[in-house]
Amino acid sequence: MRVLFLTICCAALAAWANVANAREVYTGEAVGWEIAPFYGYRFGGSIDDTDRNSDISLDLNNAPAYGLVFDFPSGHHTQWEIFYSRQQTDIDINGGLLARESVDVDIEYLHAGGIYVMDGDKQRPYVGFTLGATRFSPDGDYDDEVEFSVAFVGGIKFQLARHLGLRLDARALGTVTDSQGEFFCSGGCVAHWKSSGFWQFDTTLGLNFYL
Repeated sequence: MRVLFLTICCAALAAWANVANAREVYTGEAVGWEIAPFYGYRFGGSIDDTDRNSDISLDLNNAPAYGLVFDFPSGHHTQWEIFYSRQQTDIDINGGLLARESVDVDIEYLHAGGIYVMDGDKQRPYVGFTLGATRFSPDGDYDDEVEFSVAFVGGIKFQLARHLGLRLDARALGTVTDSQGEFFCSGGCVAHWKSSGFWQFDTTLGLNFYL
């Protein structure tokens, strides 16, 4: 799974380089500098714990997510993107003989990548790819965990005025974990897993400022 993620990353970056360097017939307005605070809802995320034959699963509960996106131009239709998002949720621990049935956790994503913005008048669709890190910060004395992650994004930008608009965004976020590892440790660990990753999905609405 880790090799598959890395292969996808390399292919996406190569495709992005070709798009950014391609000769285009410019029919729409060039993209510019933009910043968008956003709020939305994030779904999914599950890790199966099979290391001790205990059939324990760790399920991330659906919860609101918020953050900030910063886009700046790399071409007429392309923008580099910096993405930060935070979700406050909890992990349900199903199965096994554990003292706690759930752990409160903050999940943060910090990514960089790029998007391709299509032509349009006041509505401009876009697609893109980013990569970076996912940080898990559990409540209590457990250690933080940081893992590599990637994301695929698509959405529409609605320009309402010269410097103001809306951004409707959908994102699939994939986090790569070690094939075997331990999760949330402090003396003991909440779980030992055999897993190569998990996915979360979110939809958000942002207030887009054109700088």
